[in-house]
Amino acid sequence: MHRLSTALKLWCIVTGIIVIHGVTALSASSEPPVTITFAAMKTFGLDTMPYVIQKFQEKYPNIKVAYIEMPSPNFSTEIHQYLVTNLAGGGSTIDVFTIDIIWFAEFAEAGWLLPLDEYFTPQEKAEYFPGIVQGVTYKGQMVGVPWYLDAGMLYYRKDLLDKYGFQPPKTWDELIRQAQVILAGEKNPELKGFVWQGRQAEVLVCDLVEFLGSGMRIIDADGKVVLNSPEAVKAAKLMYDLIYRYRLTPEAVLTYDEEPSRRVFTSGNAIFLRNWSYVWGLANDPSESKVVGKVGVAPLPAFPGEHSAATLGGYQFGINRNTRHRDAAVKFVKFLSSPEIQLYFANKIGFAPTRPAVYDDPNLKDPFLRQLQAVFTGATPRPITPRYPQVSLILQSEFSKLLANRATPEDAVREAARRIEQAVR
Repeated sequence: MHRLSTALKLWCIVTGIIVIHGVTALSASSEPPVTITFAAMKTFGLDTMPYVIQKFQEKYPNIKVAYIEMPSPNFSTEIHQYLVTNLAGGGSTIDVFTIDIIWFAEFAEAGWLLPLDEYFTPQEKAEYFPGIVQGVTYKGQMVGVPWYLDAGMLYYRKDLLDKYGFQPPKTWDELIRQAQVILAGEKNPELKGFVWQGRQAEVLVCDLVEFLGSGMRIIDADGKVVLNSPEAVKAAKLMYDLIYRYRLTPEAVLTYDEEPSRRVFTSGNAIFLRNWSYVWGLANDPSESKVVGKVGVAPLPAFPGEHSAATLGGYQFGINRNTRHRDAAVKFVKFLSSPEIQLYFANKIGFAPTRPAVYDDPNLKDPFLRQLQAVFTGATPRPITPRYPQVSLILQSEFSKLLANRATPEDAVREAARRIEQAVR
């Protein structure tokens, strides 16, 4: 297989650039080949997709893949606009594409995604983490295929917990008590107990889902808004109390997204941090971190009687409902999501597999990824609704008022629920 330089084209979308690569394969069969078009986000680091396409075409020489390289996830707005533009007209310009986990309900409701239950048995679905299957399911029908995932997790100062005889906290009460003991013992005015992300942005919704916990939802499987509950008020009160009652979280958390909170932790000024998997590498990079070799990672705490909930992130695969090459497209996404290819992505660019079995593969090189299996077992999707953009903005607005001490926990929950009910009608 080789790329055809004459097939190279540039497609500009808004501020992003899409590069289309022609990919060919020689076929020993006399049957004319089928060509499917694959639009994939650009991965960080190595250009991995051409290799994967080559391996697929070696296995299926009668299926050619035209590869469109979309921007990296930093340009999610541009990716979203490109996909909407190509799918909304009911055309089949692209057959297979990568899609952010939070767009599935929107795309499925619009009729752009091929339902996949007839192609995946219950046994095949069970080979993935339950949370990721839930994330690619809409109205009881699987409409996407898992690729890689990320999820919120708890980073902690292993050296400080060891010094005071603590194990990583399993409940929020344990985290509060441990942070209070360590802060009192260290007598360091710069040291914070627990930093997370309270900025009025999407990441606040991610943190909120985790505080709500595994036993609580914002919108249930039937599309009913169930946020207004005592359990949600308890979670909102915890977020408030961490800042204003326990003083474990600095008020500056209202300005923190991922990187500002990460820098507090890697500068040595926080005991606990909620963040994504990317922090591990930076926390152990001497040029970025003052806590190299002193960091541990664990599932986020939960309320008593519940288990850890980690907000689900990552890109997955979707198939255009109007594809003219359905069988070829299904073969392709099954190959892309296979244990072999998930292992390849894990080893080459650190993508966390969506299959638990891959974490037990002796060929998995990164020991950090093995630690994440317990985190991903509790992975929880954000509200599954075609009105997700509106729901997210409402949650950001109402819970930002809470964190700024301009609303009570009861007010934040009640008003968010009322506005979401109006948005999803």
